[in-house]
Order: sequence, then C-alpha cells, then structure tokens
Amino acid sequence: MCIHTTAWLQAFDAHAVAVQGNLVITTLNMDFVPAFHHFEEENVQARADGRFGAIDCFQWPQAYDNAFPSPHPLHWAWFTPTQEDFKPIPGTSFPVGTLASDKVEGLDSLCKLAEKRVQDWRANRQGKNDAVVSRILSLQHGVSCLKMHPLTFRDLLMFVTDAQRLFLEIYSFMEWILLAQPHMTAGDSTSVVNSEWMGAFTHDSNMCNKLYIAGIPIWYVRTMAYIPSNMTVKQPVLLTRPDQIILSMYAEGNKVRPYEIIYHGPGGYNRQLHVRHLYGGTTFKDPEPGPSSGPSSGSSSAPNVKDAWPAHHIQSAESITDKWKDPESPYFPPSKLHWDDALKRCIKDSSRVRTPYLIDRGYRFPEPGLLVSPKLPERLQGYIATWLACRPLWIGRVDHNPPHNYPSPQLWRDFLVLTVAEKRKGMMKDLFGDDMVDSHGDLFAPEGMVEFRGEQVPVASLAHPPQLLAQKITWELFELGFRYELRDLNRHLAKGRWAEDLVGREQLLHAIFPGEAGLVMWSEPFPTDNYGMWNNTLIGVLPYLESFRQLLCSWDDVPPLLTSPLIQENFTDTKWWEVACTATAFYVQTFFDHFGRPPVVPHLLPL
Repeated sequence: MCIHTTAWLQAFDAHAVAVQGNLVITTLNMDFVPAFHHFEEENVQARADGRFGAIDCFQWPQAYDNAFPSPHPLHWAWFTPTQEDFKPIPGTSFPVGTLASDKVEGLDSLCKLAEKRVQDWRANRQGKNDAVVSRILSLQHGVSCLKMHPLTFRDLLMFVTDAQRLFLEIYSFMEWILLAQPHMTAGDSTSVVNSEWMGAFTHDSNMCNKLYIAGIPIWYVRTMAYIPSNMTVKQPVLLTRPDQIILSMYAEGNKVRPYEIIYHGPGGYNRQLHVRHLYGGTTFKDPEPGPSSGPSSGSSSAPNVKDAWPAHHIQSAESITDKWKDPESPYFPPSKLHWDDALKRCIKDSSRVRTPYLIDRGYRFPEPGLLVSPKLPERLQGYIATWLACRPLWIGRVDHNPPHNYPSPQLWRDFLVLTVAEKRKGMMKDLFGDDMVDSHGDLFAPEGMVEFRGEQVPVASLAHPPQLLAQKITWELFELGFRYELRDLNRHLAKGRWAEDLVGREQLLHAIFPGEAGLVMWSEPFPTDNYGMWNNTLIGVLPYLESFRQLLCSWDDVPPLLTSPLIQENFTDTKWWEVACTATAFYVQTFFDHFGRPPVVPHLLPL
C-alpha cells in the first residue's frame, strides 16, 4: 500500500482508510471513517416506535442530528413533542388530546414542501402514479389526524414520528431522483460530496463507484485479503465511534410502557420489509388512566394498581406454567433484552440435564412471581409482609450458613401463607432451624410496620401495594436469586479453583456486582440508576462485564468469544453487545443443564 498526499483517486483507492478487526474500510470522499455496525447476522428486535435497543441499525452514523436547528424548514423533521405540546380535549375525563397548533403547522409545512417537490417532478412524468404519491397521501392523513383527532400522548408521539418518517422518505427519494441519479447517469465527472447526506457503507465496488460519482458519502468495506498492494491512500485515520447507545423505552411517570414488538429476527432486507409500515394507534381500546388526573399535569406519581391492572388479570402462582418468561403483572420490573433472548434461545431438551443432580435445585429465595401472585388483597398483603419481616434473617443465613436443602416453590408458598400456628412453626423450623424460630418466630407474623431498604412500610398498605414499591421488592428478589445461583453453580463447576484460592474466587465473584456488601446488598440504599453489568455507559459496564467473563471462563465448553480479555481499547458498543449476549446465553444454557429449570435472571431497575 502506498501513501500519497496528492494523487488522483479511483474506485479502489482511499481518501481515508481505517481498520476494524479484519476489515479495511476506505472512503473516497470523506475525511473520517465511522465504526462499521453490520447487523445482517444479528437478531434485531424492532418496536412499533422504531426503537431497536442496543443493536439499532438506524442509530449510526447520523451526521444529520443537529444539521437543521430552528427556524430551518427541516427542523420539524427532527423535533420530539413534549407534554407541553399535548393539549387535552376540554370537557372529557379521558387522557386524550391533540398536538399544539404551532407544532401541527410545522409538520404541515413539511407536508407542503414534500407536495411541491413531488408535484413539480410528476408534471414531467405524465401523471405516473409512483409509490411516492401514496406516501404523500399518508403524510397528509397523518397531519390531519394530529390536527383534528383526539389521541393519547403515547399514540400522538407515534403519529408525529410516522409523519416525520414519511416526509424523510419522500424528501430522500426526491433528492435521489433529482440530484444523485442525474450525476450517475452522466458518469463523466465526480460530484462534490454533499455532507448533509448520511451516506452508506457498501461491499459492492460497482455501487461504491456510482455513489462516489453522485457525490454521496460512501465507505467501502473489504477484508484485508482483498486490499490491492498498490492502493493509493491519502490519510490513515482512527475509527469514529458513536458517543452513546440509546437504550431507554417509552415511559409514563415511573411506568415503562414499551411499544409492541413488530419484528424480531435478522437485520438487513427482511427487517426493512417488516418494519416499514405505519402505526395504527390504539383507538380501538379505552385509554388507560394517565399517571395523574391528566397527562399534561406533569405529575410522576404512579397510578393506583387497582385501576391500572384489574385483579382478575393478576395471575395466581398456580396458573403460571411457563417459568421461562415473566407473567403479566404490574408488580414486575422491566426485563432485560439480553436475558430475554438468552431464555428464548436456551435448548430445553431434558436429555441435556445432568443427572443425578449434584447441585441443590431448590430456590434460594422466593420466586418473584410467587410473592406477588395472590388475587385476594389479604393474601397478597400476607405474602409480601411475611417476606419483608424475615428477609434480613434469611439473606444472612443464605450468605453465611446455607440450609442443607433450599426450599421448593411449594415450601415457600406454604411459609408465606398465614397458616395455623403449629403448621407454621414446623415450616419455619424447616427453613430457619430451631434456634432461629425460638428467638425470632414472632417476627414472621408481622403487624404494624415492616422495613424495606430503610423505608418503613405499613403492613396495611400491602393489600394494594404501591406499584413502584412492589417492583423494587421483586427486582431485589431477581437480583439476589441471580447472585446466589451464580455463586452455587460456579462453586460446583470450578470447584478446583475454589479449593486452590477461596479468597480470590470470592473476590472475583463479588467484583461482578457493585457495592460494598458483596452479594448481600439488602442493607444498602436502593440504587437510583442501572449499574454494574447493566450500566448505561461503556466505561461503567466494562469492569463488571470483564469480571463476569473471567468467572465463566473457568467453566467447560466456554464460547471462544469469552476467552479474550476486555480492555478499554477494544471495548466498543458492538463488542459489549456481542460479549453480553454470548455470556448470558452461555450462563442460561449451563444453568439449565445442571438444574433442569430456568435460572432467576436480573431485571431492569424500576425507576
């Protein structure tokens, strides 16, 4: 490869070049190279609002983010409505309204701009009815809905988003037809690159040449084996990487209400076919009460659980037959995409399970679904109050003096139910031992107040527990269950290493989780943001994910991807996603192979 500062560049040369793994990425018309995120072989999960989570095929590169501040006409293609832009319908108790008139006018200006460009172009095409015309009609209809029809704020956001998407599709189509294609057709000179266009990656040399001629930013991707030795290079550069990954989902107050999943599967062309359709709205359902008396009040208080989730929709423990997914309940914190995917991908063939069982298959803590499953308020109150009363003593026992056999789900259910004194005392002895029952037995029939993470909770309030409190309690159970199941499985699979270096293995296990309390965590203040392996920043997640990777590497059949250390220099968002997916899938499958049941897995922090 020869490096020249002045040379005529042709299709296989490079104005700038960067290396990513075994790939060489060149560009003929830009002075930077963005990190290449190739999702053809990755599973993507698209929701109706267009969000894809960490694997987001639209998130990078985005050179247009701040290109059009107000009052630029294209500003309206990027704005996001707030609650202040939501105008409730007077005289109705339903949480519905319309978009503020100035915002509707802004979207309408986009519609008129699109109409004018298409109209002028069609005048020379003898009225041919192209696909772009149907998008004009859809855009007109969407703006009309925002102007005239009552919508919930949740649906209003989607109608605005659809209008913006439609405009951008129309606008980009016309840019392609009117500006790019004529240059490609002429083919006799290279156009000045239009830096307002996002550009594209390609592995097709012919397409690279055409887009270069048209003045479109283009990055050509090849493996090292296909780089010619005489390629002219003006400047080697470092990869430009995205600043952040957006993981948040739509929420109302403290309640996360993600839009429905409309596609789950490989990226690329199939994904395009499935997700490019307009949002239908939820006008066929009665609108749910907002987080307060009106959606525009700005209050973040949670809705009353009795109103937000009718009692007959809360499943009983006996009706939960699929332990591989969370039951429908407002008392559960949101699940994590990595773990959801790992549970789905697990091979649940009983022939894989190692028998006889060498690890206690019981539950270290009550299943979160069991704790919040009762239909009757007095039963729900009893379950939660009993658990909160015995919680510190039980966590201490699991950590320092584990029982000979962990309880089965049925034993946990019998214990949490307020039963007759003698039967209850027998169950308590099974769980806690004679000494513990004699000194603390009165604590397990709580009255008045119980405590959770320094917060005094009236027992009477637990008949209809506040949603956020219930989610915090179940979140802690998920977290505790995961931590101690991980410890027990690791002690079995890496018993030799534990025997050689007990202190070192404990330190490695504790390094997976933040805080000073090791695995115990119950006495610490409740966290206020996702942390540890689920931190929202790469620098925050790195040390914890690396400790998890190191721990898994002591198990048999560890995936090759997990055998290489994670360091800041090679830890990109793509690397994080790949390692996290591989590690969680490996853990879930290994756990099933030894326990014969699904593991308890972490959940998102309820906020």
